Order: sequence, then structure tokens, then C-alpha cells
Amino acid sequence: MAPLLQVHDLQQRFDASGGFFDRLRWRDGRLSAPRRIVHAVNGVSLSIGRGEVLGIVGESGCGKSTLAKTVIKLHQPTGGRIVLDGEDITGHDFARMRPIRSKMQMIFQDPYASLNPRQRVCDIVMEPFLENAPGKVRDAKDRALALLAKVGLGPEHADRYPHQFSGGQRQRIGIARALSVEPELIIADEPVSALDVSIQAQILNLMMDLKDEMNFSYLFITHDLSVVRHISDRIGVMYLGFMVETGSTEAIFDTPKHPYTRALLAAAPVLGAPLAAAAEEIRGEVPSAFHLPSGCCFRTRCPLAFDRCAAERPVLRQQGDGQAVACHLHDATAIAPTLEANA
Repeated sequence: MAPLLQVHDLQQRFDASGGFFDRLRWRDGRLSAPRRIVHAVNGVSLSIGRGEVLGIVGESGCGKSTLAKTVIKLHQPTGGRIVLDGEDITGHDFARMRPIRSKMQMIFQDPYASLNPRQRVCDIVMEPFLENAPGKVRDAKDRALALLAKVGLGPEHADRYPHQFSGGQRQRIGIARALSVEPELIIADEPVSALDVSIQAQILNLMMDLKDEMNFSYLFITHDLSVVRHISDRIGVMYLGFMVETGSTEAIFDTPKHPYTRALLAAAPVLGAPLAAAAEEIRGEVPSAFHLPSGCCFRTRCPLAFDRCAAERPVLRQQGDGQAVACHLHDATAIAPTLEANA
């Protein structure tokens, strides 16, 4: 069976030129200095099967949220392809995307900012359904009340406004809104990071129960390794806009191959273990997205980098165990010590 979502070599660039100081650089009708381009997503490829959860992890600023918003076409991609349910939607404009929106929905990080403060909760949940089935107001209201009940909110909540709810309740409203059109794919962008720790587990369990009941797929964006381990079937690890490793959840956590993945997992605190017991140490700062390093994106911070890392950018290669890693140390042609020898 073909995957529900396929993303091929996706790229997203943002032109950060045009501010006050950039305007001072115009001379004789042309810009006297190069444009400032943010390289946010750099050739990412991924696929999601039906009913599958793909978790995307990485430190802040690595391009996870930009990837999510580009996949759902809140940003128009600057390169690559997005194929949803066999249809290439890469070049679709707003009008052509409108009937496809019912197939994929998004749950945002900030539940308050993503809800219209002037609308009652019932209207918020009804709106996506009415966009796809105008005129069916009675059906929409019945569906909205049923969805609110499904996410743990009663009919007495339907006529209230978002500011009258807690953060966890507002995220439940956002989940109900996403489900109103019965999507096949839900993109969740850090859906629990803005919530209290005591509420996060409740929302995560709710999201997984709904997935099992309604059989949709998740593209789940998070920086929390414990969260992604709990909910994901497969994991993709991003660094500086690149996908550096993918694999099953068990493989990523039990046998991480990329030096960045190993360092990321080692940096996560473990109950009873000393904080200084990291197997790999990340040195230095994350390079600027305006000026990507030559060769491997991680080489400036990698303790295992060698000459080839600066000269050639590694590609994501499949390994025999199903994992894929973008690292010259795992290339059969690499002339360098192994990870085990350097650990």
C-alpha cells in the first residue's frame, strides 16, 4: 500500500532582506550586498503510512515547525515535492488546496493563539465542517457537540469563549476542531509543550486514543524525547534543517547511529544517572541558518569529524537494519574510525 504522505527533497528558504539597514545597501538601483536567505528546511524526505505516527525531533531552531507548516502548505515550498494520498499538491494554490484541507489538519503549539477569541467554542469546532458542507448547520452543531464530548468537554462548554478555559481545555478544543472534517493526517506541532506537565500526559493519551479509534496518521513535532518515545512508530531526527537519521522508535533509542542523535539522547536526563555521563559531547554553537557549513551540517560541532566531512555533504543512506543515517562514518567508502572506536 502506498504511503499516505510522501515528501521528496523538501526545501524552504526565507528572504530576510528588506529591512532598514538592507535598504541602505541599495546603490544605483541594485542591492550592493547579497540577499540574506534563511535556509530553514534543506532537502528533507519522509513518508507516513496510514495509521502511523512519525515523530520529528531536534533542538529548537532546527526547522521542525517550518517543516510542518510547509507540508500542510501554510508556507509554499521553495523546492521539492509533497504528495498526499497519491496527489502531488506541491504547486497547489489556495483554491486548489481548499478541498484537500479536509484530508489533513493541524494542531498548533499555542492553543490560545490558534483559537478565535471572538467565537464561541461550538462555532470554532463547526467552522471547518461548514467550509466543506455549507448549509448543514444542524449537522455541524450535532457533530461539534459530539466531538467536544469525545475530547472530554460537555455541552455546557459549547457556548463559552476560549478565554474561559484552561490551557489543557483549549488544546482539547483545538483537537476537536481538527477532527471535525475526519482528516486522514493530523500534523501536531509541539501540541503539549505549552501545557503544564500534569496536563501533558492527559492530552497525549487522548490524542493516541483518538488515533486508534479513528485510524488517522500523525506527523508529530516535538523536542521532548520522552514524548516522542511514548507515541511514535518511527522517528526522524533533524539538525539545522537537515534530516540526519530516521528509523523505528526502538532502533533510534537503542542503537542511534548519527553522532548528533547519540548526543541528543545522551543529553536527556535519566533518573539516577549523573548528568555528566554523556556518551557524546556536543561542542560549540549551532551554525547560522544564513550561512550553512560546507559538507556535513553537524561537522563544526562533531567530535568525530574528519576531512571528508568538510568537503562532501552526506546523504541519508539506508542501513541494513532499516535505519537511515546521513553520516560519512556509516558510508562503506568512508576512510575514518568507526563510531564505536571513537566513543
